[in-house]
Amino acid sequence: MTHEPTTGGRRTVVLCADDYGIAPGVCRGIRELLAAGRLSATSCMVDFPEFRAEGPALAEFAERADIGLHVTLTIERGLARVMADAYLRRFSAQTIAAEVDRQLDVFMRIMGRAPDHIDGHQHVHVLPVVRDAVCDAAARVGAYVRNLHVPLTRTLGRPSPFAAACLSVMSRRIAGQSRERGIETNHGYTGTRRFGAATPYRELMRKMIAGARDGELWVCHPGWSDATLASRDPVTTPREDELRYLASAEFAAELAEAGIALGRLPRRAGARAIIAAR
Repeated sequence: MTHEPTTGGRRTVVLCADDYGIAPGVCRGIRELLAAGRLSATSCMVDFPEFRAEGPALAEFAERADIGLHVTLTIERGLARVMADAYLRRFSAQTIAAEVDRQLDVFMRIMGRAPDHIDGHQHVHVLPVVRDAVCDAAARVGAYVRNLHVPLTRTLGRPSPFAAACLSVMSRRIAGQSRERGIETNHGYTGTRRFGAATPYRELMRKMIAGARDGELWVCHPGWSDATLASRDPVTTPREDELRYLASAEFAAELAEAGIALGRLPRRAGARAIIAAR
């Protein structure tokens, strides 16, 4: 897919907040940014009670933001084990497909519609076996798939260049599968970061802005910290730092100065018209 030219020579990027549904403060913070026009997408974790309670509140943003499924496989076991099971082919293809379909069903039941996109918490959607199930689900409902593959030269000068390069290599297969099956993807990706680093989020975002290309996807993790989040995820303070910067007049001014607008990923006609039947 080629991104359509934007008016006035401006570049358009998709800014997606991950982890909607992980905790009430994260849900509230993401909705605040959506309402302010500081995000153009969000990805939903469906297995916590908060998504059932707060997922419907995203309905008012459905016409101006991409709302997708954030496939999650690491709630009960760590990422290292999930990666080992995937690369050593210890996963059952049928079991993983059933799990992705189950999470997709929850999303569609709560939201009353299919997701605009499918990706993975901690990028599990690019792993062997998992990527097959994700592509099958995306093809079935007309969703686009998050593609982390970019030329390695474009990871230089971006936040966490080594991690970004590793993810790019890991994403080659799902990028190829998407092309072969006619599944839409973003073209260009950035936002990978080390949450324990002391670098202010503004500096990370400035690198993203400086290297922005029309039609690429940026990922972020904003939210208000609360006791629920602290019990589920070690990343708390960095989420508030991101939220405050993204909500600031400074962020809006820096986007405008760079000629960047936030928008949705262009889609084929009718791709967003799919309504949940289950």
